[in-house]
Amino acid sequence: MKKLSRDMKTVVIMLIVFGVIVLAYIGQDLYFSSAGKVETEYISMTNEKEVVSVDGFVVRDENRTDAAGESVSILYMQDGRTYIPTVSDSTSVAFGDTIALSFSNEQQAQDYEKLMELQSKIDYLESLQNQESLSYLNVVALNSEISAAIHDYLSLIDSNKLTSLEEAVRKINYKITTKQIATGSTPDFSKLLRRYEKQKKNLNAESLRSAGVLSPYAGYFVSSVDGYESKYDYASLSSGTVDAQQVKELMESKPEKTGRAYGKIIGQHTWYLLCNMPQNRASIVKKGYYVTVSFPEKGLYDLPMRVQSVSDRADDTVAVVFKCTLMNEALSSLRKEKAEITVKTYEGFRISNQALLENADGLTGVYVLSGKRVVFKPIRILYYADNHVIAREAVYYKENGEVDTDKTPSLPVLEAYDRVIVKGKNLYDGKVLNNAS
Repeated sequence: MKKLSRDMKTVVIMLIVFGVIVLAYIGQDLYFSSAGKVETEYISMTNEKEVVSVDGFVVRDENRTDAAGESVSILYMQDGRTYIPTVSDSTSVAFGDTIALSFSNEQQAQDYEKLMELQSKIDYLESLQNQESLSYLNVVALNSEISAAIHDYLSLIDSNKLTSLEEAVRKINYKITTKQIATGSTPDFSKLLRRYEKQKKNLNAESLRSAGVLSPYAGYFVSSVDGYESKYDYASLSSGTVDAQQVKELMESKPEKTGRAYGKIIGQHTWYLLCNMPQNRASIVKKGYYVTVSFPEKGLYDLPMRVQSVSDRADDTVAVVFKCTLMNEALSSLRKEKAEITVKTYEGFRISNQALLENADGLTGVYVLSGKRVVFKPIRILYYADNHVIAREAVYYKENGEVDTDKTPSLPVLEAYDRVIVKGKNLYDGKVLNNAS
């Protein structure tokens, strides 16, 4: 019994030793297996903008005055009369062009608008009815035109251009009716036309006497007046410099009462955006530089603008004036806006910050998985973002276009679609990862 007991002890000891060896082997295998697993991302060329967000004030040529100092830019109703514009917003007008009709009372103005609406409906239905004479139409092309018209309608809703929706709906109806005619269905508009003609006769056009209002000077007609038109002297911006305090006061200003104004004339298409920028960001823009400016809340993007002036620093703040020479309905309504100034655009590889490292020679770069081998590639960082950088290969060039071999490391070059290692353990240049896939 004693001999058996000693044998059993020996067996148990051997089993324990064997177990320890097995566990050690498994642990080592697991360690090297986990060390060989890496997270990677493929890189490609991209563009990234360096954007500065600001609050800005828009100044336009909309505060001209006569010899007596009275505004000739703002169009006011006179003697209790009612006015109806005859041109749409942001329409270019010449001196002396008719821009509105003046009626002796509001009822006459309303009747005139009804008359114009009825005539528009009649003209529209007659244009549809006249299509019946068409013998052949490309139905495939019409389907495409209908889709385009619907897309335009939805775009107007997205951009909040609600005043143009009625015309967009008419365009859709026109295209659908055209298709109906092309495919054999002939709508009958005669009953509707007779109704509109009767309503038109009930409105005595002879009694709707009006007087035309002529444009005081050439420019752009806008039907809205917001009360900020006289807050800053437009003419001074072409040669003067705005300071940070002036911009601050403009942003805090309140609109003036506009009375019974029905529109205004913007004299020139050139307008200015005034804003304050932090000194460390404003140092990027210089007078004469061109940038792109976006107004995301208004759906306006990448407007080309020139830096008109940059003020001296005041408490780490600089006032900057941007100049734009574009004009349309959306731009004519800008005033106090949140703007995004694109001061620079970088083209390079977008690389996660987790992938960045520095080798023994002090070169910044990344590890790239080439097959199963880890390869260090140096990079030249162009732009730092919150969680990534925009970088290029670390190749430097002389003025004549040749590679500057003194500055350029003699190491593998970063290329598009390289597999950059974002996460990994115990990595070094030249290491082979047996478990890499």
